[in-house]
Amino acid sequence: MKTKRSKIALSIVALATVGAISFYTLTPDSFSSNKTSAQTFRTEQVTIGNVSNRVSATGSLTAVNDVVVGAQLSGQIIKIHADFNDPVEEGQLLAEIDPEYFAAKVAQTQALRDKSAADIEAQKLMIERAKLNYQRSVRELARSRTLYKNKSISEDALDVIETNSQMSKLDWEQSISQLSILRATHAANEASLKQAQIDLDRTRIVAPISGFVINRTVEAGQTVASSYNTPELFTLAKDLSEMEIEAFIDESDIGLVKLDQSVQFSVDAYPERQFNGKVSQIRKAPQDNSGVISYIVIVSARNPNNSLLPGMTANLDISIDSIRDAQRVSNAAVRAASRYAPSSQQQGGRGDIISRFAHLNLTDDQKLALKQALPSSPAAQGGQSNTAMRQQRQQMQKVLSSILTKEQRELQRRIRNGEVKVGPLLVLNNGDLEVIHAEFGVSDDSYSSVLSPDISGMQIITQVRDNR
Repeated sequence: MKTKRSKIALSIVALATVGAISFYTLTPDSFSSNKTSAQTFRTEQVTIGNVSNRVSATGSLTAVNDVVVGAQLSGQIIKIHADFNDPVEEGQLLAEIDPEYFAAKVAQTQALRDKSAADIEAQKLMIERAKLNYQRSVRELARSRTLYKNKSISEDALDVIETNSQMSKLDWEQSISQLSILRATHAANEASLKQAQIDLDRTRIVAPISGFVINRTVEAGQTVASSYNTPELFTLAKDLSEMEIEAFIDESDIGLVKLDQSVQFSVDAYPERQFNGKVSQIRKAPQDNSGVISYIVIVSARNPNNSLLPGMTANLDISIDSIRDAQRVSNAAVRAASRYAPSSQQQGGRGDIISRFAHLNLTDDQKLALKQALPSSPAAQGGQSNTAMRQQRQQMQKVLSSILTKEQRELQRRIRNGEVKVGPLLVLNNGDLEVIHAEFGVSDDSYSSVLSPDISGMQIITQVRDNR
């Protein structure tokens, strides 16, 4: 029985709550009726405040000058000389790969280098010997020719001596060529020794920059293999006073992001703190994640207290545009005006076309000049061909550009560039609905700034309800 009464009591409370909400919605403070009572309106007062248009995203923090230190050789790590967070200087030893094999390779190539050097010296002696043999053969040939003239030796003997002299000359020339071959072999052995020495030096993993160790992925005794990919052993950061955020911006928002725009972000480690940065790079390479296209935007941020650490997730807002102390209306008022304000198609005629330029505050003379550029009647306009209509529009634009003042032309330019938007607002004036043409500036999720006219004190309509 108590349970049943409790349920009834709860139902009464719920009905009372709904009744209170409905009563509030329909009170005169919330809705004002026009004179005909055909419609009721919810209104609001213009407020003064800040309006900011922002793009939200997430990203990961990284150090600006971080360097991954790898191994260019395969082998066993025999000793680690640096650990996490250790400060290091450029050239400082971080780890050692077992150098025994590479030292033996150096000794082997050095022996080959020394042998080729000795071969060169021996060949030089061979050249001198061949030279002397050739010179002796030349002298012997000269004596033999004298003897042949005196009929002391036969022609066959002279021919043998000449042949031996030519052979001695060829031996001398061949020994010279052999020296060039040995010198080339020696140069190759020198290069092999240099490469072997480089490999031996690479067994000592040294720091390429001064900084500190932010990551170590190797242990003593571990074998690293560099056959295909360079093994990553350490990650060094030069300084954490400057950080970067790799933010992923959706393709629908990337057109709004520009260099040097200010950024505010927070991290889960310090949810109560706000950090500042700015856009330093917009990468054009698309990132495709299951059909969702995004682009990487680099945000630079200062980190003087080293509060931010690499790898932290940053929730950031990129400030696209903002205005301070602006008169603003809720976006509900803008939507209500766009829905209920009379459109040009509903009105028709010349007056309607003139009304398209109401935001320019045309004078009577300007309106008259513009009307003269229009067709004589709507029917005549409808009967025109596409070419005639295009010519008519060009004529109207020509007239419009000639009659506008400098301020009006500047306003047109700002509208074309998207700096200013024009549209209607609905206001309640003595119970009657009126349409005013406003210039809108920056908008965010809640408000739109109104640049002109001055609408302070007006009752801005945010909702229209038909009573019929």
